[in-house]
Parts: sequence; C-alpha cells; structure tokens
Amino acid sequence: MKYKLNFLLLVIAVGVISTLLHELGHCIFYWIQGIPAGMSLVMEYPLIDITATQYGIGSLGGPIVNIVLIIGSFYLIRKHEKKSIKWTIYSAIIIANTFYFIFRSIIAIKKNYGGEIESIMNLAGLNFYPAVILFLVLSLSILVWWVYKFKLKISFTHILFYFMLFILYLAVHIIMENIDSNFFKDKFPTIKIDNVKTHNPHK
Repeated sequence: MKYKLNFLLLVIAVGVISTLLHELGHCIFYWIQGIPAGMSLVMEYPLIDITATQYGIGSLGGPIVNIVLIIGSFYLIRKHEKKSIKWTIYSAIIIANTFYFIFRSIIAIKKNYGGEIESIMNLAGLNFYPAVILFLVLSLSILVWWVYKFKLKISFTHILFYFMLFILYLAVHIIMENIDSNFFKDKFPTIKIDNVKTHNPHK
C-alpha cells in the first residue's frame, strides 16, 4: 500500500513537471524559427502573429518532448531492478507522459478538434483523426509492453488503481488549467495565425 501511494504521488509530480517541459518544447520550436514565445503552466504563447506552418512547427515541439521522455525512460529503466527507486521514477515518467497522450486524444475526440495535434497533422495535409488513433494505439501499446516486460500483476485491484491514477492525473491537469486561465492567460497577447485564426483570445 505504501508503494502504491508513493508511486501515485510520484506520477502526479512527474506529470506536472512533464507538462511544463511539454510547454517548454513548444517554445523551443518557436525560438528555433526566430519567433518570440512564452509559456505558462499548460499553454505556450507565440508573441507575434505567425503563419499556420510556423504554428504547426511550434505545436510539434511539445509532443516531441513527451516522446523523448518516454523513449529515454524505457532505455534507462532496463538497467534497474523492478520497484527500485530509479525503476519507479522511470516508470512514473512513462506512465505520466502516456497519460498525457491519452488525455489529449480524448479531449480531441470529444471536442472534434485536435488543437496542437491538428496543427501538426495539417503540416502533412491531414486532419487530426489519424494522429489521435495513432496516439491512442501507441499509448495503450506502451502500457501493455510495460506490464508485460516487467511481469506486473494484472488484477481488478491493479486495473482500478491505474484507472483512479489516471482520473487523479486529469484532476490535477484541470486544476492547472484553471490556475492558468485565472492568473496567466491574460498576461500574454492575442495573436493571429495567417491573419485568420485567433490564438489566446481574451475574455
């Protein structure tokens, strides 16, 4: 029970840090293009009007950070015993970043709008549905591989634990979004994408 509680808290903490790194990834991809950009808890903000292509490239930076964190953790976790401190940390990174892709995919399906996923797919002339399906399949495959690789127990109790962990992850992310909306969002300018789409509209 103590291990589960520690793992739960670690996944939440890693989830918050990964979200910040995700937004930093967006900013880096804007900076590479010579576009000034800032970030808050859950959003990135180009500070000047940009094109749809520039926006798509900037959008790509966030998911790349999540992918790098997952791949890097999978590479490093192989060297450690199951449930050791480092194994637990790398597992938390894998779970938190996988949760992020599942969360974003669910939101995209619910809103019928892909947000950053759609902007990325538009670079290839596609809509967001292929990316959503790909993210969901890959995320579930990563979780299945993690369970299989380390021969983790599969029981109703374990499934319920990870489901509740995902719900808690969503709750923390929603809290971060509310803080962001109330205290940070309006501090950044509203900009135009191709002089058509508005990014970060104020109330």
